[in-house]
Formats: sequence, C-alpha cells, structure tokens
Amino acid sequence: MDVVLIAAVVVVGVLGGLNLLLMLAVLRRLREYDAKWARAGIDNLADRKMVPEPGTQVADFTATTLDGAEIALSEPAGVSGADGPLLVGFFSPGCPACHDELPRFVEYAGAGGRDRNLVVISGSAEDAADIIEAVAPMARVVVEPIEGPLMTAFAVRGWPSFIALGQDGTVQAAAASVVTLERSQQAVSV
Repeated sequence: MDVVLIAAVVVVGVLGGLNLLLMLAVLRRLREYDAKWARAGIDNLADRKMVPEPGTQVADFTATTLDGAEIALSEPAGVSGADGPLLVGFFSPGCPACHDELPRFVEYAGAGGRDRNLVVISGSAEDAADIIEAVAPMARVVVEPIEGPLMTAFAVRGWPSFIALGQDGTVQAAAASVVTLERSQQAVSV
C-alpha cells in the first residue's frame, strides 16, 4: 500500500512539473505574440492617417447646418471668416474620445466666433443631442450619416478629428486632439 501511495505522489508530482513547464512555454509564446501584435498595431496606425496632411486641398462640398443655412467650400465667405481659418471638428455620438475632447474643443473654438467654427456630427441628431447642445452656441452644426459628404470631402477617417481650414480650401493644420491642433497652428504661425 505504501508503494502505491508513493508511486501516486511521484506521478502527481511529475504531472504537476510537466504542467508547470507547459504553462511557462505558453506564457512565453503569448508574450511573443503580444509584442508582435503591438508592433503590428502601431505600424498599422502609422500607415492609416485619420486626418488629412497640412497643404491638402479639401474637395468641394455643400452642406446645410441645423439652423438651415447653406455652406459651401466654393463660397469662402460661407465657410470661413476673413479673420482666419475655419475650425472644423468631427464628432460621433458613440465615440468616447469625442466626449473627452468636447470640452477642450468648446473652449478653444469659443474664442473664434460662431462663423469661424463648424462641427460635423456623424450619426443622428437625436443621438448627438449632448454634443449639439455643447457646440451650438459657438459653432455651426451639420449632422450627416457616417462617412457622409463632409467627412469624405475632408478625407477624415475617424473621430474625433479637428482641422484648421484656410480660405483657399487647404488644410492648415489637422489632428485627432485639440491640444495637438493648437500646437500645430502655433508652429505654423511662428
């Protein structure tokens, strides 16, 4: 009986040791895959620009704001004021980063005046009521379907996106955060 018990303990010990070695090998392999996928993700994001490059010409567009005004790129006075670039913010109601950037956008755009700010919301006005309420006093607002005409004209591929558009229809600065856009605009004006 003692021999059977000793043999059972030895078998369980050997199986436990093999299980531990196998788990260590699996963990090492998972770390390798994790590092590989992290590098692949970074490389993929670097290849996929979410906003257009400065100097890019925006495609011609026309749109109707929520208050019924028509705006068009072909009519610079309808898009941006004579005092400077048009600040365009792209938001989506289901985007957590959009809600994080919204207060910064409102603060930054608030100094420019309503005619120098445009907010494009991809989705429905009902879903974006909180965004509309926050930006309506300081920006004209256009609501369009996902990948709608303005998103396509500006070549924006994600939310949030912020663009400073010159009167000639070229992108002066573009970024996925208000802070980065502000820094880009300051660097251009220096």
